[in-house]
Amino acid sequence: MLRRATIVLALLSLAAGSAVRPPISRISKAGAITITLPAHLLASAEVKNQLTSGLTTVFTIAATVTDERSVTRGGTRIDVRFELWEEKYLVTVTGPAGDVQKLTFVSEVALAQWWSENALMVTTPHRFGQRVNVSVKLKMLPFSAQEQSDTQRWLSRTLASSSTESAERSPSQSAEILRIIVETSVRRRPILEYGWSVRAEPETR
Repeated sequence: MLRRATIVLALLSLAAGSAVRPPISRISKAGAITITLPAHLLASAEVKNQLTSGLTTVFTIAATVTDERSVTRGGTRIDVRFELWEEKYLVTVTGPAGDVQKLTFVSEVALAQWWSENALMVTTPHRFGQRVNVSVKLKMLPFSAQEQSDTQRWLSRTLASSSTESAERSPSQSAEILRIIVETSVRRRPILEYGWSVRAEPETR
């Protein structure tokens, strides 16, 4: 019964996601697929309450990219924590090859602006065909203080072990790091889950 309820909730969540304005997908000049998320995903009271809790909130983006020749899987992870004393948002973005970017935003408005204007790379560069479709799944997951600490240590060890060889990393190695980042490290029932199918258009600038 519990399993059935979980499946129903997941389907309802995905159905709700289809009514939300979809993200924008682009093919960068280097050949990577990027996703730009709509700002209104951060606007609900549920999301705001979670983001300002003082604990880390994790957003995972999983992308399945198809063209005339192949299927490519990718994704990225966004960790957001609101620093209660300093009243600022600390954001860590872990990309598809294990690259890490740390950002700080001084207000909710600044975070939402970055969220809606920054193109997130979800695949490493690839030679795609003329018609590129992207299936996107976005999950929002809560972390307790203990889970946050354990996961940060685990991810740090995983990424550090491969950082010295990043320049020589093969596509299969990058894919394995991505799988660890997006799947293994966040085995938690999501608060929110959205799914879209979008067309990736070539970057124009």
